[in-house]
Amino acid sequence: MKRNLSYIAILICLLSLGVTACDETIHEYPRTNEVLVMVELNADRMPPFYYKSMIYDEEGNSTVQELPHVSAMPYVPDERLCVRFIVELYKLPSAGASVDKGILVDRREFSTDRLAQPPQDTLAFQLPQGYYRVLSWADYAPEVRVSEWHFDTQQLNAVRENIDHTPMVNHHKNAAAGSCDFSVTVGRYGEEISVSTPGSTATATPSGEPLVPVYMERPSARFHLWATDWNEFSKKRSRASVNNLLVRVVYKQYVGVGYNVESGMLNAFIESRTMEMMPPDEPSGGEVLLAYDYVLANDGREDHVLVDIFIYNTDGEEINHYQNVDIPLYRNHETVLRGPFLTKKIGSGDIGIDDDFDDEFVVVIPD
Repeated sequence: MKRNLSYIAILICLLSLGVTACDETIHEYPRTNEVLVMVELNADRMPPFYYKSMIYDEEGNSTVQELPHVSAMPYVPDERLCVRFIVELYKLPSAGASVDKGILVDRREFSTDRLAQPPQDTLAFQLPQGYYRVLSWADYAPEVRVSEWHFDTQQLNAVRENIDHTPMVNHHKNAAAGSCDFSVTVGRYGEEISVSTPGSTATATPSGEPLVPVYMERPSARFHLWATDWNEFSKKRSRASVNNLLVRVVYKQYVGVGYNVESGMLNAFIESRTMEMMPPDEPSGGEVLLAYDYVLANDGREDHVLVDIFIYNTDGEEINHYQNVDIPLYRNHETVLRGPFLTKKIGSGDIGIDDDFDDEFVVVIPD
């Protein structure tokens, strides 16, 4: 009798195991599958392209000409600097949604050598199925203390230029920005993995991981201000030297100080600002580069800034001024201004700034 009860117990156990196994087979639910996605960062290191030239005559009349689409003058950043990268990865509720409606999955910051060429780095992300957007920003920072320097990048859809910071070389205002959308699709049991970027399937690394490239270009425009009357100027002044000149550029109307990496558009403006510098180079061929600057610009359209140009000697005495100069700008391009800025005076001397206004006035454009 006891032997029969043992057989029955064993049979019940076997049946129980079989039922459990069948239930696991029939009701096996797919687990959350994640995909290793590589994001490749490509910050353009080429100089901006030429855009337009503005040639002023002795009466202050200007002629605007289109310039050939070739690279402008290059520069080499100071050896004490590095390139700082900030990367934000968002998961979106749907394709094309803004990051404001998504979830910040990861934010990373790192630095590379100041001369590093693209791709500067590749980052790995373990991601589940969904829609994603990468925002990326790069700028210069001191190598000994990599941190916020000329730009505040706490949020990449609201980057702010630090207008109180004056780098010794204006080229160090340079930056790069870019974004890329991609989607991750995973089959029911983890097969048929695909990562797609707009219009195509992502390429793969040599080891087979999906590769999403992010291409970054400078979010600003550049202008160069050339005086064509150096010879005339030097004849009238004994011991004329660029070392005795100070150039002040006054931005009279709203100028961009905020940038949205996601949209590629300006989103904060300041009423006026001033940039001062000494001519960076010696005269050549009767011309001298008086000043240059970088100005944040919208993507895909021409912007304008209205400036007054004042030239002083090192004793603070005004040598000349040129006023109400309307400069056309285009992102990642250079506008070249040429004229007799040292000897021909244009304007009344009233630069149109409220002397009682001693603080910044910022207009923020909602995204």
